Amino acid sequence: MKRYSRFSLLAACSFCMLSLLTSIDAKSQKPVQMSSGELLHAMKKLNVLGSVLYMAAHPDDENTRLLAYMAKDRQFKTGYMAMTRGDGGQNLIGNEQGTDLGLIRTQELLAARRVDGAEQFFSRAFDFGFSKSTDEALRMWDKEKILADAVWVIRSFRPDIIITRFPEDSRAGHGHHSGSAVIAREAFLAASDPTRFPEQFQYGVTAWKVKRIMWNTFSFGTTNTTAENQLKIDVGSYIPLIGKSIGEIAAESRSQHRSQGFGSASSRGSATEYFTPVLGDKADKDPMDGIDLSWTRVEGGAAIANMVKGMISAYNMNDPTASLLELVAIRKAIDNLNDAHWKKIKLKEVDNLIQMTSGLFMEALSDKLEVKQGDTMSVNIGVNNRSGVDITLMDISVDGMKAEYSAALKKNQNWTNMFTIPISTDREFTQPYWLVNNMNKGSFNISDQRLIGMAQNKPTFSAVVKLNVMGTQINYDIPVMYREVDPAKGEFFSPAIIAPAKTISAAPKPILIKGPAGKDTKPKKEDPLSTVNSSTPILKTSIRYEHIPAITYFNKAHQLNINIDLKTTGKKIGYIVGAGDKVVDMIELMGYEVTLLGKEDITIEKLKQFDAVITGVRAYNVHAWMNDKYDVLMNYVEAGGNMVVQYNTNSYAGPMAKTKMGPKPFVISRGRITDEDAVINFLDSTDPVLNFPNKITSNDFTNWIQERGIYFADDFAPDYKAILSMHDNGETDLKGGLIVRNQGRGRFIY
Repeated sequence: MKRYSRFSLLAACSFCMLSLLTSIDAKSQKPVQMSSGELLHAMKKLNVLGSVLYMAAHPDDENTRLLAYMAKDRQFKTGYMAMTRGDGGQNLIGNEQGTDLGLIRTQELLAARRVDGAEQFFSRAFDFGFSKSTDEALRMWDKEKILADAVWVIRSFRPDIIITRFPEDSRAGHGHHSGSAVIAREAFLAASDPTRFPEQFQYGVTAWKVKRIMWNTFSFGTTNTTAENQLKIDVGSYIPLIGKSIGEIAAESRSQHRSQGFGSASSRGSATEYFTPVLGDKADKDPMDGIDLSWTRVEGGAAIANMVKGMISAYNMNDPTASLLELVAIRKAIDNLNDAHWKKIKLKEVDNLIQMTSGLFMEALSDKLEVKQGDTMSVNIGVNNRSGVDITLMDISVDGMKAEYSAALKKNQNWTNMFTIPISTDREFTQPYWLVNNMNKGSFNISDQRLIGMAQNKPTFSAVVKLNVMGTQINYDIPVMYREVDPAKGEFFSPAIIAPAKTISAAPKPILIKGPAGKDTKPKKEDPLSTVNSSTPILKTSIRYEHIPAITYFNKAHQLNINIDLKTTGKKIGYIVGAGDKVVDMIELMGYEVTLLGKEDITIEKLKQFDAVITGVRAYNVHAWMNDKYDVLMNYVEAGGNMVVQYNTNSYAGPMAKTKMGPKPFVISRGRITDEDAVINFLDSTDPVLNFPNKITSNDFTNWIQERGIYFADDFAPDYKAILSMHDNGETDLKGGLIVRNQGRGRFIY
């Protein structure tokens, strides 16, 4: 069960390197150079003018195999729009929850996209946890609001086709899933209707008619929605210029979703994807049937296509720089086009190719990760013309400061210069755009239409480097980064940010007042953090994982006083850490001494000292050695110990993995109660678990914010006692939310 943690302070700020012009290594965030083969592969993409938008509900819902195929093999401009940022999901790598988890999963999606080559978009919908109903999901999200977001993304991205991951019915398995399909279908229609959401047109978009929308059918578990009479394509191709199969790329992409435990094995060989039509023109052999995917769709584009073909045919793997003259000429031709949409896309591609082909290296490094309001920051600009082609540095501007040079860049010589950037005291500090305003229960509120759909903020600081490359002026935006060097792991880069002038690094600990039953003193609703008065204490929290960029977020610091009639018995608790939770902090707040236990600590002798042993959330999922400690733990209970097992999932636990948890068998079900206000029935109000040392009543179940219960025990032996029952509207009771069993002189609780 997930109960509202009133002790956690939720707000966030996510920062990541946003480089439109440089390939990025997904693990370390280091800039990387394309190989000769990758350059040729990217050159071929210049002659592909097709686009695909994939739509689903959450991070990790996307079909990375299909995305990789569309982006890497077919070389279409490919995007994935997730309705939510995954705020309500589970976390296998830490104890971040809610908005904080949404920040992590946002960055995991971006890391995945850096691998599979697609772009990432979001709506303003908030992941409020599992939903059994499409209607509930759309109601909570505010359907028209999220529909407007989807229309905006379609009008901006202008896909030729839309592909959904889920159907609109119960086969989707989740109200958010089916809701995303409803939004996708209705947005397909609304995007081409100039009377729908006309307020968007003032920001440069126009109505856009998508050719077709299709459902990418699937076979998950016991649900198989594929059929041999559906349109199907083989996506298991191998790309020699990259040196990987689509299955290998897709697995690497999916494995970025570490917080969800989606590490995947690579695959090779033929792989089939199935599609069924939803709306629009019918496709017979391929999802892109009937769509012009070449330069002929753009007036004046045929000549560009011939230029690209000529460059490719003359390409020298041993000397990619020999293609620079052709690239510069292609750039000039693209720059003369009237089609603003494809002009922007292809200029970005060719500018990246010019940088990569010339071996041009550019970086902007800050002397600090965070520069405070009123402080100054030094930015060192480094440029290296590694191939020695004709490149002249014209000028550089950083945060409004500009310096002119007109310096020819010599072959493989490092050119550097330092900028000192003052930050005014009233400069806004860096904050993720979707968290600037107070949010609704089911959606974020964003004031600037132009930000909607974006995966993240643009870099706080960028250096604009103006170059003359073989007679053509090109501007490159280089995000300002802070570099750290780990002696064991090497370089790590994080974007430089602006921090409030005064911050605190530790949240005020809640104060527990033991006395007559009272109420928690909760922080009152205040204005958004971005408008906070400078005298308000601001809490800075950092989240660091190697597979994503550094995340730093700020929040108002509040003191929470908890007045509660609390009795405790016993003194010492042994806690086996699981996938991440904040339960230890709460137990310590109650006055207990908590010892964290690892594999080597779980011995008969060591466990004797504890009044209770508790396993953290998903401990049996993340520690294979828990099965090896079964006998020791059961001996502890038999000898008079109390053992409490918090929930685990049936993905790895239960009969599939033959994991043993309790003194008698039980399994973990997929049953869940999604109504956070579902009535709790007490099946045995006399049991000690409800009476000693504190009386538990229905009042103790108020303020639940997400899912009354998940991963209930099921098929438990008859000598377990079920203490609680509950159900969602229209469903039967589930009784496995809390089961207990006396064993020897001790007690086991799940």
